[in-house]
Amino acid sequence: MKRLKELLQESLSAAWRRRNLIIFFAFVHIVFLGFGQWMVAKGYPSALELRAEQLKNIQELPYLKPLTGALADNLPLKILYTFGFNLIFGAFVSTTVMGLVFFFPYLIAVWRSFIIGILVADMDTSPVMAVIFYGTFILEFGAYCISSAIGTDLGLSVLWPSRKGKTTRREAFRAAASDGVKLYLLVAIILFISAIWEITWLHYMGPLMKQIPA
Repeated sequence: MKRLKELLQESLSAAWRRRNLIIFFAFVHIVFLGFGQWMVAKGYPSALELRAEQLKNIQELPYLKPLTGALADNLPLKILYTFGFNLIFGAFVSTTVMGLVFFFPYLIAVWRSFIIGILVADMDTSPVMAVIFYGTFILEFGAYCISSAIGTDLGLSVLWPSRKGKTTRREAFRAAASDGVKLYLLVAIILFISAIWEITWLHYMGPLMKQIPA
């Protein structure tokens, strides 16, 4: 328990050192979420067509099939599956590894937030629905802000090693990777909480939750 507390403190310290990048990605997510909602509200044909296409295809996405198939009645396994998928693919592969080309996490953040924005533009505005959606968004995309900051920091360390106070790219990359490993504890904790929050609502509210795009 003491060791876990120490690791968490190290993770929080690493997050503080990367606070500018984390804040930047939080800003990007919020802005493009709002931009997507605004485009649908204004009736832009391109946004409406993209929204219709996404809503049509969303239930056929391969990663969603286990949640409605083999794991449908098992809440703990659905939570673990969602947590694992979001940690490995949502965070590590798509935002951290892609950060080796340092601007890719920014493009992914823009696209993800915009798509979510257009999908939820006409969402039921009841208090329960708002709490469910924004709770999930804050937790999940909060974790992605951190993983995007890790990836961007890795990419920048290779491009600009002096930023880390190092003379070689290898040393700068190692320094960035060391902070990244520490930060991933925080990413994992937030995504685990997010999976519990999201999947528990989906599991128990059933048909009502189908009104909310995934």
